[in-house]
Order: sequence, then structure tokens, then C-alpha cells
Amino acid sequence: MELLTRNIFSQNIICRGNIQVTLEEDINVSDTKPDIDKIIKLQGEIQISSVTPAEEKVHIRGLLQFSLLYTTSDDFRPIHNMKGQIPIEETINMEGLQPEQDVLCHFDLEDCQAKLINSRKVSIRALVSLQCCQEHQQIVPAGIDIVSEAAARTEMEDSPTPDGLHRRFDQFSFTRLVDYKKDVFRIKDELPLPKGKSNVDTLLYYEIVPQNLQNRMIDNGIRFIGDLKVFLIYIPEDEERRLEYLEAELPFDGVLSCEECDEEMVPDIELLGTTKSMEVRGDEDGENRILDLELSLNFRMKFYQDEVFDYLKDAYSTACTLELNQTDVDCRKLLMKNQSVLRISDHLKIGENDMQISQICDAAGSVKIDERTVVEDGIQLEGVVELDVLYLTEEDATPLALLKGTIPFSHVIEVKGISPKDDYELQPLISQISVVMLDGQEIEAKVVLNLCAFVFTHENERIITGITEAPLDMDRLQAMPGLVGFIVEKDGSLWDIAKEYNTTVDSIMMLNGLEKDWVSQGDRLLLLKQIDGI
Repeated sequence: MELLTRNIFSQNIICRGNIQVTLEEDINVSDTKPDIDKIIKLQGEIQISSVTPAEEKVHIRGLLQFSLLYTTSDDFRPIHNMKGQIPIEETINMEGLQPEQDVLCHFDLEDCQAKLINSRKVSIRALVSLQCCQEHQQIVPAGIDIVSEAAARTEMEDSPTPDGLHRRFDQFSFTRLVDYKKDVFRIKDELPLPKGKSNVDTLLYYEIVPQNLQNRMIDNGIRFIGDLKVFLIYIPEDEERRLEYLEAELPFDGVLSCEECDEEMVPDIELLGTTKSMEVRGDEDGENRILDLELSLNFRMKFYQDEVFDYLKDAYSTACTLELNQTDVDCRKLLMKNQSVLRISDHLKIGENDMQISQICDAAGSVKIDERTVVEDGIQLEGVVELDVLYLTEEDATPLALLKGTIPFSHVIEVKGISPKDDYELQPLISQISVVMLDGQEIEAKVVLNLCAFVFTHENERIITGITEAPLDMDRLQAMPGLVGFIVEKDGSLWDIAKEYNTTVDSIMMLNGLEKDWVSQGDRLLLLKQIDGI
């Protein structure tokens, strides 16, 4: 007899490593830039260029790119900017790391601040969180049936059961990681300046942010749909107007190629970061009125598929001695993917020494999860949304200012059946921000959050990986009585009783007049020994 097998996939975490890194550097103002009077806003963006596994550690390299908006009294235009970058080179210790396998790396810019040392020097300080994980997918052949050697050689689909063989089957289900990849979805578009806006002389500051981002699996690809929120501040060519700003929304709809994808898969798509660029070019008349935009969305993508099949749970033979080689395998099963939408709002006020609000320009934000706890049928989240609101003032010397604020939130992502032993991944994302000016000192901010949770539960199954066939143990069989009375000690199936006393479930049911193969404690049975193949 031979064992037929089917591969199952067990996804295990080999090791993890986390570190918080403080980046701090003093940056001199370029000779081409005027002195700094006051810092308005700092933009920071992390770009990881390489993640290199080594012996028991992983090396990470990248950059913190920053853009600083500030006021000056050294120029008739009071708003200027400066850009720069700080290198990142870190090593995370990871015991048990396998250098030949990839490492998944997730990073968060926890904080980024700029402090004015003097009018020609700025201190940039940032806190970066790096989380690394290495996973291993083990392939294990699981027995699904036992057939005769002749049937195995001829690959017969419907082969007769070998004499004396008794088998028990069960259903095996797991979630398989079909593919993992990192890819970049690039959005290119152009934005003409509307009538009434002056031509662009110098770009000072811009934001290109995806809003209402959605994805959908299609055959051989992933479709991304959403809007680009575009905001820019620029110096116009018209010298009478020292500052201009523009906000707009541009829809996008595109497909990222993925040959292994199909609509039946469950995607786990995480936005790791963005890279943006904006360039000014001339229109048909040669005037600087066309803005070329490009936004690169850097995604980490996993694709899962649920697999269900019947496997061989147990077997024995009344015609030979059949030994089973068995092993325990741990498989992950996707318990739930939950996409929650949370709407929060609050009123934010300027400080006592801040300049009053004349007009709101732009609002940007980030999500910070402070606590996460598995509760009954859900994941409890406590966190805040940190907001930066740029606004115009009525002061000629400082026409632009920033209002910073936080909006706390508490939310339970519903996940039926979750337990503290389950694994889960969270992907918080700001979908939309809207800000309304109430008066010169107060605004109302509304934020829409997307809180996506992937929850995996672990199932341990004992599978058959091999069989060994030997002649019947005649001494054991001769010592066993041909007919025996048996009192059931605990509720259960007739299978284990039949296997131990070298008989069959059908024989026990027929001999005892049973209609089902389940017995209860205290039931009395007659068992008739059965020997085949002699």
C-alpha cells in the first residue's frame, strides 16, 4: 500500500525585532536662503532604501527627507523654505534570523520637530520606529488516502480499497500565503492653474495626499481608486502679490499588475509610505501655469487564499500491521478581515500668543495608536489623530501660521471569536480631513479614519506523513479473544474501539443493532475479532 499526499503550507514567524531611533542633526541654512525668523511647519518623510539580513541581525539604510517652511524679515517676500535630508543607518538584533530569507520591515515616523538655534541654523529631531519580522513558509505533505501499489503506479482515480483497510477522514482548512511582494503604484497627472491665479515663480510648499483610497482584486492585477488632494503655496511672478496658494482634488483610477492575483484571493495591502514630486512648466503660451504631479504609493502586499480539503485522519488494517508516521502541524487560518470606518470631530483653538485665523489653507494629519487590547469579540483601540492646520493671518510680516491639535478616539473593531492568542495586523489610515473656520480663534475639524484589521487564528492538526506495512502480529491476535464483552468508559466514536480490538465499525454496529457510530459512557457492546487476508 502507498500513501497519497497533498502539500499544506504552514506560515510561522521565525523572529521579530523592534527599535526606536532618534535622529538629530543641526542643519545650516543655505547661503542662497534668507535668515529664519520663525519656523512655521516641518514636513518629514522616511524612505528606506535597503533591508539587508545578516547573521542574527538586520541592517537598515534610508533617509529622513524634510522640508521646512519659515518666515523671514530679510526679504520683501516673508515666506521661504529649505530642504534637506538625514541619513538612517541602523542595525536590529534578531535572534534566529535566517540570512538567506527576506525580512519584512515596517517603519513609522513617530515625531518630527524643528528647533531654531539661530537665524542660520536649525536643529532637526525625529523619532523613528522600526519593526522587523521574518516569516517562514513550511511545506508539509499530508496524507489524503491509502491505495494499493498497483493503483498508485497506474494513477487510478477510482481504485478499490485494499483488503482489510479501514480509513477515517476529516476536513482540513487553512489560509495559504500565495504571494508576497513590494511594489509601487505611480500616479502622474497635471494641474493647470485656474483663471485668477498668478503665474508661478517659486514653489514654496506642497502636499499630494491620497484620499478615499480603495483597492479591488481583479484577474492579474489590483485596481486602485481614490482622489489626490493637492495643496501648494507659491511665490507668484506678480511681485505685488507676495503669496499664493491653491487646493484641488484630482481623481485617479489605475491597475497595478500582479500575475499571481485573481478575484478569489484576500489581499492584505499596506501603504508603507509615499514619494511625491511637483514641477512647474509652461503652458502653450510659455507661462508657468502647468503643474506636473507625481505620487508614488509604496505598498507591501500579501495575498491569501483559503484552502479546504479532506485528509486522512487515521487508518488501520485487519489484514496487516499498519504503522502510521504522524506529525503535528500548525497552520494559520484567516478569522476575519474587518474594514471599520470611524468618524471623529472636535473644536481646536489657537494659543493665546498665536495670530488670529483669517482663512484656512490646508489640513494634514497622522494616526497614533496608543493602546490596543483584545476584548470579547473585538480589538479595543485608544489613540489620537494629530492635526496640522495651515492658515492665513492678517499680519503682513507673518502671513502664514500653523495650528497644531489632537483629536482623541476610542473604538472597538468587531472581530467575532477573537482570542488573545490570535495574531492580528492593524492598518490605520486617514481617509479624509475637513476643516471649517468658526471664528478668528477656533476651527472645527472632522476626520474619517479607515481602521483595517487582519486577524489570524492558529489551528494545530496531527497529520499522517508516511505508512509502514508489516505482516499481522499473530501472537497478539491469538491472545485476543474472538468475542468479548465491552463496557464503554466515555462518550465517543466506535472507531477507536474497533481499531483497538481488531474489528470494524460496521461489524460492531451490526452485531449490537446500532444505528449510529457514536456510543455513550456505560453502553455495553459485543466485539467480534476480525482477521482478513489469511
